[in-house]
Amino acid sequence: MYSRRVESTEHTFGVSGRLYKSNVLLYDHQTDSLWSQLMDQAIAGPAAGQKLKALPSTRITWKTWRKRNPSIRVLSDETGFHRDYSIDPYEGYYRLGSIMFPVGAVRRDMSAKEPVLGIKLNSHAKAYRLDWLSANPGIHQDTVGSRPIRIEISAEGEVVAVRDEQGKAIAATYAYWFAWQAFNRETEVYQPEK
Repeated sequence: MYSRRVESTEHTFGVSGRLYKSNVLLYDHQTDSLWSQLMDQAIAGPAAGQKLKALPSTRITWKTWRKRNPSIRVLSDETGFHRDYSIDPYEGYYRLGSIMFPVGAVRRDMSAKEPVLGIKLNSHAKAYRLDWLSANPGIHQDTVGSRPIRIEISAEGEVVAVRDEQGKAIAATYAYWFAWQAFNRETEVYQPEK
């Protein structure tokens, strides 16, 4: 998740339908520049080179969200259009082991479509296998570069927070391994202690 404020201008974004290294490019409505999610910056157009500020966020199930926010209101799927919102158009893609579009050489630390939690601090990057995190609830302390971090996993196996040494929430990215390593070639991979 990113702040919409870039330098002194607030932007609105859309999905361009274009890919770079098999990762969706966003565009902004103000300049029509293309923005790479995993590079945190515009890569083409008048805003090229400008950076996005990553913001901390969480990705939890609806069940967990609703339990924590019982008075939540949800938009209706009764939109007046016939569409089955229970069908995931990417379901087949998730199951395929192969990548649809080239990304260059994929490091063999894990399978290409292994879901990871990626953390980038300063110029250091590290990937954590989501299946391992989900299977190991609790607080996991580690370092990214030389900076201590902790990843908090709920009893249900969800990543509920990533924090720095002061307890402040920090940004993390959910991605497939092939995409994370394509944009972070020197990334470390977390190896749990045995």
